[in-house]
Amino acid sequence: MKRWGDLQSEILQDSNLDAAFEEVVGHMEEPARHYKLVEVRGTDGRIKKTYVPLPKPTTSRKERVRAKREELLTSVKRRIASSTFRIETFKEFWVHEGDKWRLIQSPTIEDRIGINAIVRVLEKHIYPTIVLTSGASIKGRGMHRLYRKMRSDIRHDREGTRYFYKCDIRKFYQSVVQAIMKMVIRRYVKDKWLLPILDSFVELLENGISIGLRSSQFYGNILLSRLDHRMKEQEHCRYYYRYCDDIVILASNKKQLWHWRNVVHEEIAKLGLELKPSEAVRPTETGIDFLGYVDDGEHTRLRKRTKQNAARKLHKVRSRKRRQEIIGSLKGMAKWGDCGHLYKTLTGRRMTSFKDLGLRYVAEDGKKRFPGKQVTLRSLTNIHITIEDFETDVDTQNGKRTVVSFSYDNGDKGKYFTADKEQLYYLTEAEKMKKIPFDTTIVAVVFGNGKVRYTFS
Repeated sequence: MKRWGDLQSEILQDSNLDAAFEEVVGHMEEPARHYKLVEVRGTDGRIKKTYVPLPKPTTSRKERVRAKREELLTSVKRRIASSTFRIETFKEFWVHEGDKWRLIQSPTIEDRIGINAIVRVLEKHIYPTIVLTSGASIKGRGMHRLYRKMRSDIRHDREGTRYFYKCDIRKFYQSVVQAIMKMVIRRYVKDKWLLPILDSFVELLENGISIGLRSSQFYGNILLSRLDHRMKEQEHCRYYYRYCDDIVILASNKKQLWHWRNVVHEEIAKLGLELKPSEAVRPTETGIDFLGYVDDGEHTRLRKRTKQNAARKLHKVRSRKRRQEIIGSLKGMAKWGDCGHLYKTLTGRRMTSFKDLGLRYVAEDGKKRFPGKQVTLRSLTNIHITIEDFETDVDTQNGKRTVVSFSYDNGDKGKYFTADKEQLYYLTEAEKMKKIPFDTTIVAVVFGNGKVRYTFS
């Protein structure tokens, strides 16, 4: 495993600091409800604890932060360069997530910018080593992409995914052993200038690591990466998925899953962590509850609690703006599953996508605009594609050409230019016959003195 060092100049680059600043300020724009835990006296005279909402961040606060941009970035740069960057103060508040209450630590704006600047560089170098089916807080992966991957695997290999093992770690962030976390950091980072700063993020709390720091998401991924690699590379587990501390494994039989369950227990124990007793080995047809959805191999439904919460909120809330937010959030979840009927029942609306509208913009010059990356015909040789559309007499550097829009078998779009009269004839005739789109394979035909033409097969 490669250990990274000499990262100072990369972290202190103006472009990196600017990106960190924008990331922090952008996050402030996201609506969030924060709470504090207080003691109140009830009507019976007894003292009880309850959660009281805190005011949401205001726009004026964001503007004040932007006004101090240069001052903040100068201070962050100086503190990081001298290796004296530490989180000195932070606020605590409670956040309600589903049926859970989480205590969050929020450092100052300046400290958050510094953390982001450091972690951005570490993620760029280290995240490519994380297995592809680990999706938590990794740009370009995410919850929905990981879920779609699992769902696709189940649909394409029913026999190999008949059973599943699911588990998650008990109070993951709160239970992280700080000494072990520091050891794991040193497997990836050797920069003596940077290590004290990274250690200070771990030591912010007396036990565990803070949920509110950007660094903690990164730490969680590299802490469990050893388990990921063992499952994929040593155990040769084909269907393994992890999102933060939630793990799902699929297999054709229970015996194999029980073996892998023991491997998971072994690795988790080495980290000083503990799995929840709710772990289970079950048939896939009973439904896999993962990432907010329940998949039985045939259909994808929203988790029961998610449906109930949405129904309660829509019944209770009367504010038009707030109802729109709730409906938007529900649609964002429902569109990835077989939830059209549920969405209509709760909202009275049909779950219509932009594609369903059938709208198509026509440019002023009357020419079509095709999506996708432009490729050469040579690169498409012997590849199965679907011809979607075409446009003739398109001006190029080499004169008038025909542009052809196509899609690969995985759904990705592409386009190529051609001056071949034979292709144009086939395309024109297919259009007259209303046979576009059609499936084909591009083949290379050699003629004359070694000349090559590309045509349909």
